[in-house]
This record gives sequence, C-alpha cells and structure tokens, in this order.
Amino acid sequence: MDEIDSVVVELLKSLEGVKHVGKVSDDVRRKLIEHEERYSSLGPIGVDNLGVRSAAERDRLYFIIKDKRFRPPPIPTVQLVAEDGTVIGEEIIAGKRQDAGKNEKTVQFGKDFTLYCSRAKEKGKNSRFILPPVPFPEVEKLGFAKNVVSSSPSALGDAELKSSIGIKDDPKLASILVGLDVSK
Repeated sequence: MDEIDSVVVELLKSLEGVKHVGKVSDDVRRKLIEHEERYSSLGPIGVDNLGVRSAAERDRLYFIIKDKRFRPPPIPTVQLVAEDGTVIGEEIIAGKRQDAGKNEKTVQFGKDFTLYCSRAKEKGKNSRFILPPVPFPEVEKLGFAKNVVSSSPSALGDAELKSSIGIKDDPKLASILVGLDVSK
C-alpha cells in the first residue's frame, strides 16, 4: 500500500459501523466481476449490478465490511427499471421521502421498496433490477480522489470478499466496494 491507499483506508476505518477495511486484490476484483455476471441471470428478473462493475473499473478498489450502524446510502441502491430506462420501483432510504408525483399510486413492498403502479403497468413487462453506482461523499472530499463510486456486491460477491480476507460469512455484516481514480 502506498500513501494514497493509507489515507483512504484510514478514512474508511474511521466511519461508524465499519468492522474491516482493505484494498481489493486484482484476483478478488476479477472474481467479483465474474460473480456479478453469473448473478445477473439467476432469477426470473434480471439484475444488473452497474455499481460493482463501475467501481471495479476504477484505478483503486477498496472494501468495507460493515454492520447496521453504518450510515444509510445517499441515493437508492436498488431500482426496478423498464427497458427504456424508466424507474418503475426503487429502494426507500430511511429518513428520505420518495416523491412519486401527485397522481402516481404506489405499492410498498416491505418497508424498503416502492413500486410506481402506473409506470409498472405501462412499462414493466421486460424490466430488470439495477444496482447503480452510489456516491461516497467521505472519499469524494479527498483532494486526490476523482470518479468515486461505491456499491454492494451480490451475495456471491459478498461471500467471496469475506472469504478472501478470512472472515466468516456473517449475515449481520455486509460489504461495500469503493472505487476511485487518482487525480494526476
């Protein structure tokens, strides 16, 4: 690890709820991408983890293993998207109000997902789940960091990452990837 890696790792370690932090090896990076490609076709509705792919394309890739005390994400991390890109459902972030529009009827799935009924009825036939790249404001503030994105890997990727650092696959702990390029 160089000085930049040390700064990023120390920053990530300082965040509440973070249990483990490190830099992702090239081998694990490759395996994470493979897992996301496999995971995308496992169910009846496609899943496209754009966030993991985007983070893995960055010059540097770090991981966080976190517990429930970690802050909520700044934007929804799961969206149900129609073929034309219309968001027809999305995760509800705790403490943030979703604005569906005045005439949009919604259906809640559990406490964390909203489906926009008219959009789904009109465009939902060939929809897929998207896990978008998510901003990571704490790292974005570092003067050398650019193109910062984060994302949660699939269950397969999460297990791979935990295994690679020698920790048990505990369902109370989740992983986040943080990718960044370095300003030259």
